[in-house]
Amino acid sequence: MTAVPRSTDVVVIGAGQAGLAAGYHLRRAGADFVILDAQDAPGGAWRHAWPSLRLDRRATPRSDRSDQGHGAEP
Repeated sequence: MTAVPRSTDVVVIGAGQAGLAAGYHLRRAGADFVILDAQDAPGGAWRHAWPSLRLDRRATPRSDRSDQGHGAEP
């Protein structure tokens, strides 16, 4: 990916929960901003959270579920 130089008012470092929330409020305020993150996708630690924290367990592969093999229904 080639970086294109540009001018911006605000730089948000990190695309985790706080960075995305900051981006949301900056957008509502009409600010010119960019969010930078070292990862390949936004979401921060939530992308790596254990299955019980996810809202939709059906989206979690069975092999990743912590309750597999303990008699619990998915």
